[in-house]
Amino acid sequence: MCAGTIALARQDMRWTIFPLALGLLLGGSVAFIATAWSQQGSQQELARRAEAQVQALQTQLLLRRVGAQLVDIETGQRGFIITGQTAFLEPYEQARRELSLSYGELRQRLLQEGGDRSALQRLEGFIERRLAQVERNVEQRWTVGEAVLKDLSGYVSGKQLMDDIRAELQQLEAAQAELVRRTQAEAAAERRHSAELSALLTASGLLMMAGALMALQLERRRRDRAERALRDSHERLEHTVTERTAALSSALARIQGFAAELDRSVEHERRELAREVHDQIGQIGTASKMLLIALRKKLAPQREEMLDELQALADDCISAARQISASLRPPLLDDLGLAAAVAHHARGLERQGQLQLSVEILDEQRLSPEQRNQLFRILQEACTNVLRHAQAQRLRIGGRAGPSGYCLEIEDDGVGPGSVRADASGLRNMRERAALAGGSLEFGPGAERGSRVRVCLPLAPSDAASGESAPACRQDDEEENRQWA
Repeated sequence: MCAGTIALARQDMRWTIFPLALGLLLGGSVAFIATAWSQQGSQQELARRAEAQVQALQTQLLLRRVGAQLVDIETGQRGFIITGQTAFLEPYEQARRELSLSYGELRQRLLQEGGDRSALQRLEGFIERRLAQVERNVEQRWTVGEAVLKDLSGYVSGKQLMDDIRAELQQLEAAQAELVRRTQAEAAAERRHSAELSALLTASGLLMMAGALMALQLERRRRDRAERALRDSHERLEHTVTERTAALSSALARIQGFAAELDRSVEHERRELAREVHDQIGQIGTASKMLLIALRKKLAPQREEMLDELQALADDCISAARQISASLRPPLLDDLGLAAAVAHHARGLERQGQLQLSVEILDEQRLSPEQRNQLFRILQEACTNVLRHAQAQRLRIGGRAGPSGYCLEIEDDGVGPGSVRADASGLRNMRERAALAGGSLEFGPGAERGSRVRVCLPLAPSDAASGESAPACRQDDEEENRQWA
C-alpha cells in the first residue's frame, strides 16, 4: 500500500500543468505588449492625422487671408478712384505686398498637399488679371482723373473677376474643409479602432493572466497534495523500517547472545574434554608406565625388549594425552594467563614452521577471561593461516591497551593478503570471535609486505568497573585449576 501510494504520488508529481501556466503567462505578456504596440501605432497615426488637420486649417486661414487681402486691394483702389485721395493707396500697397507672400505660401501648401493644380492655375490667372486691372485703374485715375468713373466696363469686368476669384477661393476652402472633416472622421475611426483593439487585447491579457494564476494555484495545490502524500508515505515507511530495524536488532542481539553462550558452552566442553583426556587417558598411560617399571624391577636382572617397547608406547600415550588436552584448552591460559599461553604457542610455531617470532603481550590483566579466550582463539587461527599460506620467515605478535581499547596485532612478512578471499572461512571465524567479544577485526597488508591481523576489543571504563565481575571469573578459573591438579 505504501509503495503504491508513493508510486501514485510520484506519477502525480511528474504530471504538471506548469507549461500551460507558463504559456498563459507568455500569452498575457504578449497581449499586453501588443496592446502597448497598437497604442503607440494608434498615437502615431492620430498625430499624423492631427498634423494633416492642422495643415488643412492653416491652408483655410491662408485662403481667407488671400481673399481678405484681395478685398483690401479692391477697396483701396476703389476709394482712390472715387476720392482721388492717396491715403487709400497705403492699404492698397500694403495689401499687395502681403498678397505676394501669402499667395506664395498658399501655393506651396496646396502643391505639397497634392491639391487641384488646374484650380490653382485658374485662381492664379484670375488674381493676375485682377491685379493688372487694378493697376491700370489706378494709373488711369492718375492720368484722366474723375473721368475714369464713367467707364463702367472696367467696373463690370473687375466685379466678374472678383466673383471668379471668390468662387475659386470658396472651392479651395471647401476642399480644405472636406479634408478637415475627413481627417477628423478618420481620427475618430482610428481612436475607436484603437480603443476596441486595446480593450480586446487587455481583456485577453487579463484572462490569460487570470488563467495562469489559476493554473499555478492548481499546480501548487496538486504539488502540496503530492508532497503530503509522499511525506505521509515516508513517515509510514520510516516507522516500518524503524520497527523492523528494532526487531532485527533484537533478533541480532539474541543471535549474538546465543552465539556467545554457545561459544562459552563449547569452551566449557573443551575444558571438560581436555580434563577428561588429561585425567583418564593420561592416568591410564601413567599407570601403565608405573606397572611396566615395577615389572622391569621384578624381572631384573633379566632384560625384556618388549618391556622397552611397551614403555615407549606408554610415553607416547602420555604425550598424546597432553597434546590433545593442550589443543582443546591450553592449561597455561587458565593457569598463567594470555601472555604465557601465547609464548608457549609461539614456541610450538617456531618448532613447526621454523619462524622467527617476536611476542610482546602487555596489560592482559585488563581483559576479561572471555576476552582472553577469544583473543587466543583468534591468535591460533591467524598463526595457522600464516603457517599454511603466508610463506613467511618472521612473525610479530603484540598486544596492549590503548585509548580505543585492547589491540592485538599479528603481522608477518609473507606473500601478503592479495590472494586471500574476503569471505574465507578463517577470516570469517576470526571476525565472528571478535564480534562475540564486542570488538572488531581488520585484515590487510602489513608494514613489511606481508599481512596484518588487528583485533581491537573494548575495555571497561575503569579498573573498578572491570574488577566487579573479575573475581567470580577468577574464582571459577581457580576452581577448575584445582580440579585439574
